[in-house]
Amino acid sequence: MTYKDYLMKKYRISESSAKDYEGRLNGLVNRGIYKGENEMTVSLTAAIEKEYPNSKNHYILAIKRYIDFQFEMKDRMEYYK
Repeated sequence: MTYKDYLMKKYRISESSAKDYEGRLNGLVNRGIYKGENEMTVSLTAAIEKEYPNSKNHYILAIKRYIDFQFEMKDRMEYYK
């Protein structure tokens, strides 16, 4: 399952909205702000707010949901072992 599919299924959002989340995540990765952390830290939040001060927390939510996605996929992989 992809991050986009996960978002659409779990949060019942449209494909367009899910693509927006993916775009935000990719932007944070490309700028070197998000480096695969498995939790939302104060410093990560501060870096996002500094880079995107007018985002209304969209970027923070994208990372939080991505972290949740990673944990759910990890749990599924362990279940099927």
